[in-house]
Amino acid sequence: MLTFYVNGVLTPVIVDDFLPTKNNRLCFAQSVDNELWVCLLEKAWAKLYGTYARIESGDPAFAAVHLEGAPAETTWHSDIKD
Repeated sequence: MLTFYVNGVLTPVIVDDFLPTKNNRLCFAQSVDNELWVCLLEKAWAKLYGTYARIESGDPAFAAVHLEGAPAETTWHSDIKD
């Protein structure tokens, strides 16, 4: 079970260890050291949003809010003048 903050409320997400593969290789997120937590975190995030297709790309600050429960913001380098 992994826990995310959804609208400020701790929300548990239960995941199993069946991960999407193709040709015996993981289809999506994976770590260099073959650590399992990366895949399980991504699966829980996809389950929270209904499908892997809905979590493609996006703003890292959005994910940070759900993982930490604290406000986050994104600063674009092109917006900085000095």
